Amino acid sequence: MKFFRTFSVVTAVGLSFGCTQDSDSDSHQAVDVLGPGEVAIVDGERIPESMFRLYALNALQANAEDLTPEGREEIIERLVYLQLLAKDAERNGLDQERRIAAELELQRMQVLARSMTERYTEENPPTESELRDIYELNLPRLSAPEYKTRHILVETEAEAAGLIEQLNQGADFAELAMEHSTGPTGPDGGDLGWSSAESFVEPFAEAIQAATPGIPIDTPVETQYGWHVILVEETQDQVAPGLESVREELIVAAESQKLDAYATSLREAAEVEIVE
Repeated sequence: MKFFRTFSVVTAVGLSFGCTQDSDSDSHQAVDVLGPGEVAIVDGERIPESMFRLYALNALQANAEDLTPEGREEIIERLVYLQLLAKDAERNGLDQERRIAAELELQRMQVLARSMTERYTEENPPTESELRDIYELNLPRLSAPEYKTRHILVETEAEAAGLIEQLNQGADFAELAMEHSTGPTGPDGGDLGWSSAESFVEPFAEAIQAATPGIPIDTPVETQYGWHVILVEETQDQVAPGLESVREELIVAAESQKLDAYATSLREAAEVEIVE
């Protein structure tokens, strides 16, 4: 399943509150957007109640109503210091420096994009039909065979071939793995436990699917990790879980697909010119 890459938003702790407005009308609009009430007024500029509540959630993971008097005072003092530092930064022209201006704009875009994806998801929940479609699409994977596998990881093909020869002469696989394997499962006799083929990289996955259980694969298998000597001990068919038992995972997958389609539609409708 393709998962939509959600936006990673940096939690802003150094927010510039009460930005200077060019007119009384603009100032009135800003107050309306941030809501009524304030927790402090610094040099004539308010720190709104809404920002106090958001900062409490970010800094202490607590609702404003649940704060102790000491906790409330601490949050307000932090906001006062942030207000003072931010205003001094503006007086010194930091907000006009290219890197800082770009960072502020990027954070604005990230917050808005994250909020839009959350709003879209809330307003477009997946239907039962969509959940069923994703479930049926993944049934082959959910019911795919599992393999109980051991392996010995070594650095060279010649070393792997020598170990296979020893196995053909009756050597114990687990003992050879403990003695020769450079992988993390070596101390456990190379035991990889039960896994589906898709859990492994190619061509390891292809090799175990073609293996005869109980008989070491007769040729070394190379992956990016080195050379493998492989033994599939047993195989078993998975019993696919019922839809209800994986409902939460299906919802996440469906939401990701819908967000992917939504973002793609915005991209296709936009006039985008990539500048070299």
